[in-house]
Amino acid sequence: MVFDRKYSDEVRQRAVERVLERRRDEPENRSIVREVAEEFEVGPQSLRKWLTRYDDGSYDYDSPDGHGDGWEAGTPPPAARQQRRPSQRELQARIEELERRITVLQEDNRSLTRVVSLLADQLRAATTSGVQTPDSTIGHPPRV
Repeated sequence: MVFDRKYSDEVRQRAVERVLERRRDEPENRSIVREVAEEFEVGPQSLRKWLTRYDDGSYDYDSPDGHGDGWEAGTPPPAARQQRRPSQRELQARIEELERRITVLQEDNRSLTRVVSLLADQLRAATTSGVQTPDSTIGHPPRV
């Protein structure tokens, strides 16, 4: 027996777009999903599931001819392209990129610390051996 979809792809798409639009316009409103579910006469739990699948990029809406309508898997609906949340895969990729950058910056920091230490040692050696460095004469009046 083939499972018949209770809601059309158009209803799903419009409902998800409406929730995303209202979330952007009314960020404090915690009942948006329930209200949109009533507006589109769909179950709130179904709408939550569609939103979850939209957020993680696992839902692909098909057109009536079965060839897709531009809402590719992992891409936002037209109304939400600017405000969509990143998927888990995108977040994980971003975390990995930032961890690589942290590693490079830590290596750079260690190198700079070694250079500063070497320069400090050279300055100490120069001042203790009686050699006047340009910095040691600044701010002192000439001796008479």
